[in-house]
Amino acid sequence: MFAVITGASRGIGKSLAYKFAEHNYDLLLTCEKNIDLLEQIKTDIESKYDRKVITVKGELQESDLPNDIYILINNAGKSDYNLIQDISYEKYKEIIYSNLDYTFLTTKLVSRQMLKKKQGIIVNISSMWGLLGSSMESIYSMTKGGINAFTKALAKEFKESGIDVIAFALGAVDTDMNRQLSDDEMKDFLKTLDGERMWSPDEVAEKIHNIVTTKQYNTGDIIELNNGLS
Repeated sequence: MFAVITGASRGIGKSLAYKFAEHNYDLLLTCEKNIDLLEQIKTDIESKYDRKVITVKGELQESDLPNDIYILINNAGKSDYNLIQDISYEKYKEIIYSNLDYTFLTTKLVSRQMLKKKQGIIVNISSMWGLLGSSMESIYSMTKGGINAFTKALAKEFKESGIDVIAFALGAVDTDMNRQLSDDEMKDFLKTLDGERMWSPDEVAEKIHNIVTTKQYNTGDIIELNNGLS
């Protein structure tokens, strides 16, 4: 069976790729730009776990899809740490495309195959900021709130089709997206978190894998993996 993971060249997506490969999933991995990094991951996973790995740069096409996809993880996303007055319309559209448009396009394509087989799990990687809202990340918060609503709506749409749809609202994870703060800002931020630290991508991937594969959820759930954000 295949797991499709978007935004898999680094961060949480990369950790998810290794975690699912470790547990005997073949992979279809996508990235926006870092195809060289993705090819390195492909080579390493194929060597280490003897799994099949397909890599795609940019938008998925029907011809890219294997015929036995069981899990789709919409992980790709972008943020911009800025006042709304200082966010350009071009940057706004870039965030909207990555966080919403790409999720829509990938889900529409992959779900067609799932509907034919009447089985599958769609996992959307969201954020606690989609529930709480974050100052200086208003557009990111808006898109993640949209992902949460999309998850709930799609779960209802697929209720009789054998396809589960869930989202994970993540807390603070040590990725490039969370390295936009100055050293002093980061020190103050860490003090607000459980244990005064962010989770690693590997820790988050382990939690997501366990919940998804053991089905510790109800379809439509927005599962909060929060470590202190408020």
